[in-house]
Amino acid sequence: MQAFQVVPRRSIILAVLGIAFFVVLFKLYGDVPASYYRNYNPAEGSLLEASHEPKLQNDTPQPGFFKLQPEWDWKVSASAKGLESKARKPRNRDVVVLTASDGGGHNGAIPNVLERVLEDRKKYCDKHGYTNLWINTSRYDIGEAHRTWSKIPAVAEAFWLHPEAEWVWLIDTDIIIMTPTVSIVDDIIAPEAIQKGLMRDTPILDGQLKHHRTNISTPTSYRAEEIDILITQDHQSVNTGSVFFRRSAFTRFLLESMTDYTMLMGQDHSGAEQDAIKHLMLEHALVRRHVGIYPQRKFNAYVQGGDNMGYRDGDLLVHLAGCWVNNYCVEWFEEFWGKRGHKDPWRPVKNG
Repeated sequence: MQAFQVVPRRSIILAVLGIAFFVVLFKLYGDVPASYYRNYNPAEGSLLEASHEPKLQNDTPQPGFFKLQPEWDWKVSASAKGLESKARKPRNRDVVVLTASDGGGHNGAIPNVLERVLEDRKKYCDKHGYTNLWINTSRYDIGEAHRTWSKIPAVAEAFWLHPEAEWVWLIDTDIIIMTPTVSIVDDIIAPEAIQKGLMRDTPILDGQLKHHRTNISTPTSYRAEEIDILITQDHQSVNTGSVFFRRSAFTRFLLESMTDYTMLMGQDHSGAEQDAIKHLMLEHALVRRHVGIYPQRKFNAYVQGGDNMGYRDGDLLVHLAGCWVNNYCVEWFEEFWGKRGHKDPWRPVKNG
């Protein structure tokens, strides 16, 4: 009789010890240290090499769902709260150049890519007096959504971290600044530049409906006061590799709408945040009213393409969009990296 009592007693003891072991293990490793987030790459590609790890900004993992964080309550100035908000030329120091990345993705094959572009952007910002910011997007808890969505909470955090900032320029890691003398304030985001440079009466978002043209075009006239987002359009639709956000009530609303987990962020959108802004622009005239579209080469030229799309001498930057398709990322990056700031004729616009 005692033998029958010993067996289950031993099983119970072993089970309790096993549970205790896992409880202790969870306590020790449940709170993942920041160093793990620094080096772990949840996307495709390789880990950041420890010897080339850039200095971190905001690398502490957040304790809960990203939209419950304080940065989503970033403030809007009184002059920019209503639909009739005022536009003014920002001071250079009130422009944030934001790189939001976890160091991975398709660019992981490029040697030390994050360290290199961050250092190059720091030089560009120092030259003009802009604020250079990198946010490690691994710190955001975005549920099961693809890591690319993390760029949007990074924009919210940039506004929160820099309460005086009027514009945040979000640029992908696979972008090289080619002409550092170009002033984004004078040439892109000043009200006069917006009035002069935006595309007018131009078809947009075609391809968003499978079997029909959208028949949507940019306005024939603009009020710079109403423009809160600046973006470019390639041969398919708008591209979020390089996009400007103005501090305004509308921008805050748009960021919250783009990351609507039930309708957009939690759904199967292969283009992630890019699909979100396309959807909102397609469905809502109010959104289109606040989004200004520049010619692509103004601040989002591609490696390949004709004179309207591909990089040409004097363009602000080049975007290695699609480099991963045929494994050209390293080749393209090194080619353009060696030509930064070049003065010689290299890729001139073709006449005729």
